[in-house]
Formats: sequence, C-alpha cells, structure tokens
Amino acid sequence: MSKAQGQFTIIDYNDALILTGYIGSNLAKTQMFNPDNNTYTPSWASTNLVLTPSLYVIGTTADKITSTEVTSVKWYVGSSTTALTTSGSYALSGAKSHILTVKGNVMAGLPGIDYRCVITYKDPSTGLSITHPLTISFSRVVNGGGIVDLLVTTPSGNVFKNTEVTSLTAKAELWRGSTIDSTKVSFIWGMMDASVTATSSAGYDASLGLGWRKLTDTAGKYTGCATGTLTVFAAAVDSYAVFKCVAKDTDSASNTYNKTFTDVATFIDNSDPIQVIITSTGGDVFKNGQGSTTLTAVCYQAGTEIDAAGQGTYTWTKYNKDGAIDTAWGTNGSKTGKTLAVGTADVDTKATFMVVVSL
Repeated sequence: MSKAQGQFTIIDYNDALILTGYIGSNLAKTQMFNPDNNTYTPSWASTNLVLTPSLYVIGTTADKITSTEVTSVKWYVGSSTTALTTSGSYALSGAKSHILTVKGNVMAGLPGIDYRCVITYKDPSTGLSITHPLTISFSRVVNGGGIVDLLVTTPSGNVFKNTEVTSLTAKAELWRGSTIDSTKVSFIWGMMDASVTATSSAGYDASLGLGWRKLTDTAGKYTGCATGTLTVFAAAVDSYAVFKCVAKDTDSASNTYNKTFTDVATFIDNSDPIQVIITSTGGDVFKNGQGSTTLTAVCYQAGTEIDAAGQGTYTWTKYNKDGAIDTAWGTNGSKTGKTLAVGTADVDTKATFMVVVSL
C-alpha cells in the first residue's frame, strides 16, 4: 500500500477596521538557565516578568488598550484555550486586567514558552466587535558546564529506494557537555500521526504529546522502540515518516530540571513517489466571511494521474489559525473523500487542510 499527503491553506480577509499592536516586556526574551546550580538569569521569581499589550487602530497613534472600545482582554499560554487568572505564578492587573505578571520560572524544563493576548475591540462606528490576538515568545538557554542535549542522527542515511535498503536506523545520544551520558537514561520513540488528537487516542503518550503515536516493537516495521537505537523497516515508511525520541535522564534524583529531552528524525521512501496536488474551485481566499470552495486531491505518479475515480482512501485533517489540529471538525477531527467541501464555517481567519491518501 502506498501513501501520500498534501495540504491547502485558505485565508478569510475582512474589510472591517484594521487593528495592530504589540506586547511590551520589561525583561529580555531570553532566560539563561545554569544546570550546575539550578539558577535562572533573570529569575522571574525575584524579578517578575511584566507583559503589557498595546492596541492601535491603523492610521492613528493613540493606544486603545485602556479605552472603552476594548471590551475584553484575555491571556493564554501557547495554544491553550483556558484563559489565565490571578493564581499561582500569574497575576492580572490594570484597568482592563490587561497586564500579565509572571511570578515564577515557568520555563523550567521547557525550551521556551509563548503567551497569547486576545483583545476584543468594539468598533464605535459600526458596533462590530473585532477580536485581535497578539503573541510574544520567550526562550530558555542552557549554559554552564552541565549543558545537556539529545541528538538524533541517521547514521546509515534516511532514504529508502526500491529494494536497495530494507532497514535504516535512528540513533539517539544524550550529550552532557562533551561526553555521551549512557547511565540511567530511558528512551521512548513515537511516530507523527495526525489521528492522535486526544489523550484517549490509541498510542497517545504524555511524553510525546498530541499528534504522535508511541511505538512498540512490531515485526517488519520497527524494533528498538525502548532503546537509544530505533530500527525502521521500509514497510513502515509511506512517502515519508517523522519519528520523535524522548530521552529521560534520572542521574540525579534531586535535580528537577533538564530530565526530559526530545529530538526527531525523518525517513523518506523514494520507491513509490506519489505526489498529491490539491485543487480548489474557489481559490484560496474568502473575503468578509463569505466564500466556499471544493478541494480535490489529485494523485500523480511519474507525471500521470492515478486514482481519478477516487477508489483510494482520502482522510482530511484541519489545522486552525494557530497551527493546532481542530479535533471538533468532522468526525473525531477528520473527514474522508477525494473531494472536500469547505465553507466559511470551516475557516476562522486561516485554516490548513491536510489530506493523507492511501492507495
């Protein structure tokens, strides 16, 4: 069986009043962490991070964030849909509760963190409410003599072609400074899988996260799924496949930081190159919330269309404007068929439709 995939993005433009803005920060966007003594510079616990949004109407210079036109300001972490409140490491203040104060080192064990401020503005001339999101990103950089990083390589290459190669390997090594740490290190391997859309999905593992399926040794597909070296067989790769390794280091029970590390490897199958082109009857732009189109997945092999009758299996997945899978779309987050009807209800500002074809 051969598989291929493609994607198509639709944007909904609106002629309403145009807003712009930014999020101001009292501290740098990079926080240094020293694993030798578990310290942060700057430490947000002692010098709180304060984020203040500003909102402007294009063509004006007045900051509208505290004006009566702003009816709501909510803060979120990353793609979370749960708004932050004053509790724990966070505090809200200001006339609109628009100022977010971070009172703890919340990036512990993370490479970075994104904060999203969603502002609702009511246009006084039309009475329309406009939602305008702003984002700001922070990164954590590890320094000091105890720098630890996971590196996944494909020592024998990453391309399968015809019957020339039956298996390839992905090798994960946890480097501590200039040496490989091989004591008290455990490994989990996962494969990118768009069907893993919820914690109840088959193959879900919290260490891997949504969109990844935990692997177990399967004859003829992959072995070494709980070791530092994953062996991948040609039958496991349709067009291409992405594998993630999660390494857990428990050398020091007292060290609560830097115990989990991730990296990925990609394998490509060139023995059955099928190209998926998605055509759209209505283009790639909706305007003012109006528009509709029909997407069609057209498969080519060696320059010739195959499966014009749509006898294969076509599974569509929708990614929203934030790049996250829309699990409420279709049936359990997916729809099937060679063609896909898309209307304005399917596109909130921007949507990307990915199709996986099995022939």
